[in-house]
Amino acid sequence: MDAFAVFGIQTLFSFVVFTALTFIHALRPIGGTVLVASVAGTALPRDFAEEVAYGDLVTSLLAVITLVALRGRWGFAIALVWLTNVVGFADLVNALVGGVRYDIARLGMGSFWYVVTILVPILWIAHALAFGLLLRRREK
Repeated sequence: MDAFAVFGIQTLFSFVVFTALTFIHALRPIGGTVLVASVAGTALPRDFAEEVAYGDLVTSLLAVITLVALRGRWGFAIALVWLTNVVGFADLVNALVGGVRYDIARLGMGSFWYVVTILVPILWIAHALAFGLLLRRREK
C-alpha cells in the first residue's frame, strides 16, 4: 500500500474515533513540532511548516484565554469562543491547502505524520461541534 493510502486510512479512522472531543484546541502547540527537523524531517517546505506551527500557536493561545474566560463567566467569553474557532478553522483550512499543494503525504514527515493523522481530525471535529453549538445557541 502506498503512503497516500495509509495516510488516508489513518486520517479517516481518526475522524471516526475522535468525534466526541471538544477540548483539544488548547493542545495545539503540538503542531509546533513541525519546525523540529528530528520530528518532522527536512522534506517539508519551511514556509508550510512555519504557517502550521504559528497558526497552531495562535489558536492555542486563544483557546487558553477562552477557557479562562468561560470559567470566569466573563461577558465576552462567547465572543472569544467564536474568535478561537474562526481563527483555528482558518488555520486548518490553510494547512489543508498547503498540505495538498505540497503533497505532504508523500514527503518525509517523520513522526509528525502522527500529528497529522491523529490530532488534525480531532481539531476538525472540535471546530464543527463548536460551530454547531454556537449557531444553535444563537437560534434560541
